[in-house]
Amino acid sequence: MSQFFHMFIHIHPKKHQYHYGFTLIELLVVIAILAILATVIVVIINPGELLKQSRDASRLSDIASVNNAFAMLLADQPNVSFAGVVGGKVYVSLPANNSDCSDIGLPSNYVCVTSTNLSKTNGAGWVPIDLTQLSTGSPLARLPVDPSNSVSSGLYYMFMADPVTKVWKFSSSLESLKYITKTTEDGGTQDSGYEMGSDLSLGSSVFPSGWVRVPGSGTFGTDDFWVMKYEAKCVANSAPNTGLTSPDSGYNTYYDSIAPCTTANSKTVASIQSGYPIAYISHNSAKTYCASLGSGFHLLTNEEYMTIARNAEQQTTNWNGGVVGTSYLFSGHNDNGPALALQASTDADPYYGTSNSSPSNQRRTFTLSNGNVIWDLAGNVWEHVQRTSSDIVTTLALPTCSDGVAGWGWCQYGNSTLPYVSAWTGDVAQNYVGPSNTSWNSTQGMGQVYTYKNGTSQGTTVLLRGGSWADGSTAGAFAAFLAWGTGSTNYPVGFRCAK
Repeated sequence: MSQFFHMFIHIHPKKHQYHYGFTLIELLVVIAILAILATVIVVIINPGELLKQSRDASRLSDIASVNNAFAMLLADQPNVSFAGVVGGKVYVSLPANNSDCSDIGLPSNYVCVTSTNLSKTNGAGWVPIDLTQLSTGSPLARLPVDPSNSVSSGLYYMFMADPVTKVWKFSSSLESLKYITKTTEDGGTQDSGYEMGSDLSLGSSVFPSGWVRVPGSGTFGTDDFWVMKYEAKCVANSAPNTGLTSPDSGYNTYYDSIAPCTTANSKTVASIQSGYPIAYISHNSAKTYCASLGSGFHLLTNEEYMTIARNAEQQTTNWNGGVVGTSYLFSGHNDNGPALALQASTDADPYYGTSNSSPSNQRRTFTLSNGNVIWDLAGNVWEHVQRTSSDIVTTLALPTCSDGVAGWGWCQYGNSTLPYVSAWTGDVAQNYVGPSNTSWNSTQGMGQVYTYKNGTSQGTTVLLRGGSWADGSTAGAFAAFLAWGTGSTNYPVGFRCAK
């Protein structure tokens, strides 16, 4: 037997060398496939969006619960006291030490309570009405607060009421793509907020009504932020829902140099449909006006402006051809018909006041990726922007134009149409002011760059963006006017604020 065994080994010398594992190459291939599958699954599932959906679902449930509690209270106790409510005030679910929310940077018409009292239902909580007045006791064990509940995110609950008529409204911002459309389907006045209550017109001029939330951009180093939905208007403190139209510059813009829109004059800056856009305002005054709105409010920066413009540029609904890059990007009221700035209207009427109707490049609204709508980013009036968050105001190094003329003039983006910007500078780089596709120009509705064409420094320090009602094809989301200084003012130049 032993001899036979040795013979078998000799005949089959490799019998016991067989292996049934993986080679290194096979393992690497499997690992690579698993990594690809994991990436695909993460992209498909999008955990960030799922988290947003979960928070939004909680918000919808919370708002419905507290609104139902109010309906029950009023049905049970028609004479219930609203003594804790001050008309025109906005009560928020944010904790603060100061009742006017000043320590957390909200406007002066906001009301906060301490973290200790925040969720109380007896009128000491963020909702200043005693729910325990219901004959069966409070229907809520505690008042809900937003899942994020922070000033920086812009995500918190709000309550408004009229103490005389005893009508009320609750509102909440939403953040997920799945639920964001509910903000425009709830019948309320705030396209940027979800609303429930007995009177959804309450608080129509308070933040975030009239403001829109903009998704941040890694390209421009911006987190999500809020921006005025409309160009800055001036309102009297006694009538905060109506924009002023006097004094008129003669071009339907508010003549701020004659009647400054300041608290000293019982006026304030607002983002509302009605009223003439503020004009005849210097760069520094625009900064001061925005800062006066509260902590964190500021004149829109160029990084924020570009975040909005690039976001709008990538939405098919903002292109006449229905496809990004096809036909043209809408460029607002810029055809001088009428030869005036225009007031705004509802989002359902984006051609309001223009001499053109759909379809036309005169559409005045852009829809962002989160469904929010912003008015007159292109056309209507030029807008001051800060060159950076720190607002550099040194002299700009101006880009040159392909025709090299020693004088001011318009230059195209791209190089298919002369004259075009032939050399950018560190102060005005293409990616700093232009569209993502470097071949797009005014044919695609981008607007143009106004510069001293041979690039010679002219002492200009301020960026203006967007174009005015009279600028034609030179106006557009990426139009840049480089012949302005910090103290310059004129009738077609305004601004908008951000937070």
